[in-house]
Amino acid sequence: MRNLIISLAIIASFASAATASEVKITALDFYPSGAKFTFNVELENNSTFEAILPGAFKADTVRLLNPEDVHGNIRVETRSRTKWIPDSLAELNSRVEAQSRTLDELNARKAALEQTLTLLKDSSPETARPEKLLEFIRDAQDLRLDTENELAALKITLEQEKATLTALRNELNSRSPSNEKNYLVISGQAKNTVKFEAFTSSATWRPNYILNLDSSTGNIDVQMFIKASQKTGLDYNGNMTLHTKTPDERIITPELKPLKVAIKPKQENIGGVGNVRFSRSNAQFKSTNMQMEMDMAAPMMMEDSEIEPENIPAPAVQETFSDRIINIQGLITGDGKESEFDVIRNALTLKSEPVIMLIPEQRSNAWIIAEMSEDNEHLIPGNAELRVDNTTTGKIFIEEFGKGQKSIPFGYIDQITVKKEALITKQGVSWFSGVSTNGYKLEITNGTKEDKKVLIRDRLPVPTDEKIKLDIKRIEPQQKEKDNENRFKWELEIPAGETANIIVDYTLSYPSGEELRYGTK
Repeated sequence: MRNLIISLAIIASFASAATASEVKITALDFYPSGAKFTFNVELENNSTFEAILPGAFKADTVRLLNPEDVHGNIRVETRSRTKWIPDSLAELNSRVEAQSRTLDELNARKAALEQTLTLLKDSSPETARPEKLLEFIRDAQDLRLDTENELAALKITLEQEKATLTALRNELNSRSPSNEKNYLVISGQAKNTVKFEAFTSSATWRPNYILNLDSSTGNIDVQMFIKASQKTGLDYNGNMTLHTKTPDERIITPELKPLKVAIKPKQENIGGVGNVRFSRSNAQFKSTNMQMEMDMAAPMMMEDSEIEPENIPAPAVQETFSDRIINIQGLITGDGKESEFDVIRNALTLKSEPVIMLIPEQRSNAWIIAEMSEDNEHLIPGNAELRVDNTTTGKIFIEEFGKGQKSIPFGYIDQITVKKEALITKQGVSWFSGVSTNGYKLEITNGTKEDKKVLIRDRLPVPTDEKIKLDIKRIEPQQKEKDNENRFKWELEIPAGETANIIVDYTLSYPSGEELRYGTK
């Protein structure tokens, strides 16, 4: 492991301070949106120091960690600079500069060729001898042809080199440190060592998973990778701590104030126009409707609404994250390039029950879904590549287990299908009512070489008007479950290569002259 030290050469590129001190990163804490760096400045006994940090760090987050070793407080100033290229971008910056020089040379050559063509156009022979005139014309034509050919080829090359320079500059700009035109100066006097921390918003991390479901056992082998990046301009190689929750920047002491109620003063009419009247109460003009809404809302208002601190920043907290800590180790550059760290590889197994599910109204082939066990290790939210029996099936975003992620869809099984076929659909109208007679058959086919237990879900209409009556005539076989919204669930054991049927027959009765409208809302 190599420890990062900001060398005097780099510090000199920030500013011309002759007393700049060596600054060493000793710890790095990542949060969902930002990172905290911890720094050390080693000093001789009772000496002054001046530490330099890039402008990506927030001046108001610099905090002294060993005040007992520092004389008084430290001073933090924000200053401007012209240009700073961190070590990790030095090679890319050299390529940009070299490409820029190449483009300048090509433009100079293009200007020379264009000047040559202009001279050829305006030139004329000084001799009147015919043989010399003919020779001059031939030489001029040959030179002009060569010049135009070279200029045409040069223009193509020039466009290509321009595109290359644009791409290099865009890459350099995207990877350049945030707020690179500023830098921080932290100064003071201390006994031996100065320890301080600073926060930057130019950092982030996220988990990625590979989840491999064993369809026979339900075990899910988990591989977890961490992707992290930061754009401070400072490289770091060492231990890093990843937090799944960002500390609140400001916490307010909760207070429950008494809820008071009084007799509302009678309002005094002071005039109006037409049917609109204006009222006055306690020297304030309010509409009657607004006053009623405020009165009704008063008992429901949160007590914290009475506390009105100024300029409270919105907390950078992602509430879907669990409050967990992950430790990783390695190199992360300060140019925004994403580094990947292998955290868990075949060391975590989640327990689940594989379920084969068919929903005819959504698709004709089956889902394979892992119903998760309650005692599983919780997963931090992140993107996951899904595999079934080592075969990639798709991608998904994993919600936090325990906050709604009770099942994970792992893909589709093309060999298990369902076909929905109408048995009878007839609408009739009498003097008093209309009748819609409906029926359908589900054909479930197991095209695999093994017997499979299949879960089928379907639904019947839910009358939202008491004038509509649903009459279920026949369901074969009987469903395993039925909820209050007429959603049915069957569980069938289907032998390999065979087909099972489900028959549903029902009618809807409604007033004559009306029409039925279907929807999910």
